[in-house]
Order: sequence, then C-alpha cells, then structure tokens
Amino acid sequence: MPREDFDYTKVFRADDDMTHTAFVAEQTQNFLQQHLSRQPFLCIAGFYSPHAPMVVPQTYLDLYDSNTLSLPMYPPDVDAKRPASGLFSDAHLRDIMHGYYAMISEVDYHVGKILDTLEDTGLADNTIIVFTSDHGEWLGNHLRFAKGYPADDGASRVPLIIKSPFKHAMPVSDAIVEAVDIVPTLLELVALQIPSHLQGKSLLPLLRGDVAHHRDSALVEGNGWKNIRTRQFRYLVHADGNESLWDIVKDADEYDNVANDSTYRSALAECRLGMLRHLLDIERPRKRTWVY
Repeated sequence: MPREDFDYTKVFRADDDMTHTAFVAEQTQNFLQQHLSRQPFLCIAGFYSPHAPMVVPQTYLDLYDSNTLSLPMYPPDVDAKRPASGLFSDAHLRDIMHGYYAMISEVDYHVGKILDTLEDTGLADNTIIVFTSDHGEWLGNHLRFAKGYPADDGASRVPLIIKSPFKHAMPVSDAIVEAVDIVPTLLELVALQIPSHLQGKSLLPLLRGDVAHHRDSALVEGNGWKNIRTRQFRYLVHADGNESLWDIVKDADEYDNVANDSTYRSALAECRLGMLRHLLDIERPRKRTWVY
C-alpha cells in the first residue's frame, strides 16, 4: 500500500525562509561564521528534503511545469494496474514529481548559500566538502514511493560529490562506492589513522584519478535480506532464502527477474560468490597502516 504522505503536493503556507531546509542552512551558516578562529571543525548539514510529505514553497514549484514531466516507463503488465485517476495515475505521478523536484531545487538554493558563506569567510580554500544522501526515491517506479526493500537503484543509488582543497585530479567517476567509504576517505584526507575495525575503503585513489578499481560491488541490506549491485547485475537474497537477479544493463529499472533463466546460470553463481566475498571482506580487519 502507498504511504499516505505521498497523497498530493502541498504549498508551504509561510515565508520561504521558514522551512526546515532554510533553518538547516541558516544554522549551518551561523556555525561556520562562529568557527572562523576555532579550526579544525566538522559540520553536518542534515537536510530533510527532498522527502515526503511534499510540502514546498511556491517559489520552487514555479520552476517546473508538471505537465512536461516525464513519467516512469512501465512494462505493460505493471502499467495495466494503474488507475485512470487517484494514486499512481498520470496526474498523481506528475504532481508528486513536481513537489519532489521543487524540494531538490530548494535544497540546491540553500546549499549554494552555505557554499557562499564558505567563500565569504575564507574557509572554502581549506575545507573538504561532501554532498551525498542517505537514500533515493522510487518516485512511482514499480508503483512504489519512498525507499526500502528490495533496494533497487531508485532507492539505493544516490549522488556523491567531494570537493577537496588538496591538489587531486578530482575526476568524474562511475566507480561503485558505498556510503561507508566516506569516513575513511575523510580520515585519510586529513592524515588521521583509519581504525582497523572500520568498514569502508578510502576514495582517495579515485580522487587522485586512479579509476581502475575500487569495488566490484556495493552491498545493501535490511532485516534478513541482502543484495549486491555490480556494474551489470543486482543480486538479491530474500529473507526466505529465495534469490532474484536483474541484468541492469538490459533492464535498468529492474523489472525482469532472470534468476531462473538458464542463460544467467553462470552470472547467478558469480554473484553468489561475490556476495560471500563482500561479506567476508567486511568482517576482515583492515591492515594496520600509518599515515605519518
């Protein structure tokens, strides 16, 4: 059943600077201004948007025409389940997308204000900036909203932007990374010892332009189920032990489960092995190294 907070987009009925997004940005700017003489510092600006319920100032809704927004591409059997009106209809999907995109634009605006504060205070030249998210949004794909099981790309793939004041190549990379890679990356960038028990791999080689290899897969897990995402496949072990396999190259939206297709027998075996290796690697303490 769809969540009730994905009913319809609503206009925020107060001034634009009264939203939670504006509050987070304001508090972050105040923090930065107060720490000009007290470095080093760590600041996390935790924006709630874009997130249901879709309540957003008219200023950002006016940036989009909901009638021009592209709808998800559904397979015929899924498309046949959609009603002509109400939840998951064309009008409802465009309305929710309108609110979601407007929320993204609001966050973009306030992130820009934070970056302006870093520039104005002179902190930008000596501050590592990371922009990422904790999850994605189905936004109607698979006739779902929000995120969760089985954690396909719509729910689990998120942006990751790192700006470092140090001289790195800073390329755009399509390497597979995990959220747990961020902490060891920050520690290595500031020359702090990475604890041997810490999960994740530093992204510093990628920042230096070494894009040859980082990970073969990314792990997503929940209560009793796990999946791995490789460049070509997503492999899922359900809580009951059943398996699913999607060929993301051929089926980007992950509708066609090919786990029982004999032509994918080798790929299924390789993904099983890849998951085992990934899980074993998580438990294996990292080699103790010294950064100084």
